[in-house]
Amino acid sequence: MNPRPFFDTARDIRRGQFIEECADKMQEVIAHVAEHNKPAKLIIELTISPASRTGAAMNVSDKVTAKIPALPSGETILFVTPDNNLVPNDPHQKSLDLKSVDADTGELKSINK
Repeated sequence: MNPRPFFDTARDIRRGQFIEECADKMQEVIAHVAEHNKPAKLIIELTISPASRTGAAMNVSDKVTAKIPALPSGETILFVTPDNNLVPNDPHQKSLDLKSVDADTGELKSINK
């Protein structure tokens, strides 16, 4: 008895959409690994169950999952005001009156934020 090649059967699952979904998820995993240099997983799960009592027909359900670890979102330092609000600049520290110099004329310019 010669087994039918796996990919021949896989192409029949959901009329080819299963293979397309596998390819899409694989691209997603590869892009993540290439961008973040962190491992990720492509999980392909097939569940086969009898569709009838005779066993002549089978139900094949599939699940394709890209397991990409969450990346840290980062942190922001904010300062507390006397009213318990968060602001980007320390309210207890004086601001500096910064000036820039025009490269062509050497003239001082005020920096406005």
